[in-house]
Amino acid sequence: MNNLSWPATIILGIVLGLIAGAAENAGVGRDQPSASPPASASPGTGSDDDSGGGGSGGGSGGGSGGGETNPDTGGAAEENTVTLTFDDGPHPVYTQQVLELLEEHDAIAVFCMVGQRAREHPEVVRQVVDAGHALCNHTDSHDEQLSGRTREQIEQQIGETDEALDDAVGGDTEVRWFRQPGTYVQPQVRPVLDDEKLEPLDWTVDPRDWSRPGSASIVQDVLGQVEPGSVILLHDGGGDRSQTVAALDQILTGLDAAGYRYVLPGDP
Repeated sequence: MNNLSWPATIILGIVLGLIAGAAENAGVGRDQPSASPPASASPGTGSDDDSGGGGSGGGSGGGSGGGETNPDTGGAAEENTVTLTFDDGPHPVYTQQVLELLEEHDAIAVFCMVGQRAREHPEVVRQVVDAGHALCNHTDSHDEQLSGRTREQIEQQIGETDEALDDAVGGDTEVRWFRQPGTYVQPQVRPVLDDEKLEPLDWTVDPRDWSRPGSASIVQDVLGQVEPGSVILLHDGGGDRSQTVAALDQILTGLDAAGYRYVLPGDP
């Protein structure tokens, strides 16, 4: 993207104000509380999965333990870049809608997938990869108690997910990252990641979209918190993600207007 004469934060503030005003006039997200957590809040999850399976809804709502974000997951802070991530898929409806929006905005993202969902919808995993996006291991059953499991159980959760993703894409893509459900990656899990040669993928911007606070709230939280090097956490699975999809187009429009570039973790 071309360099802008105004700082990205100023452009983004203008865009955010326009979007918020339009959403309020349209009644989108009206009477919904702000989804922005306090800075000290640790990520956790809401359980709104309507699939009836072992995976639960969000990957980042109010739950299990704290931790430090990985400062390397968002690229170089001096570059005007952000990393988009989507948790708890694949989903046969919402993942496809997310892919279409990403294509419209020429954006790349990381999809943090649950093994059980990948076995149910391998064709969607393939669509994600064929569209040029990256995959991330999000455990086999979205286990929010992973830190309390034995090493063998942790290895099983991670290994079975890798196998499900490999089966879906025929081993044609490398899974480089792991995101722990309900919390930043914890010390109990890191040794297994080292052995499996997986990199931890935490986040810095969390609008808690899993809680369905309204599209306007999701947009405001993301654009209000984003800065160069941010890792944005959203959801394409684990429940009704229509609000996230509705918000995503506005989020991408705002990021585009502010001159942000989309990168994978660790890319320049």
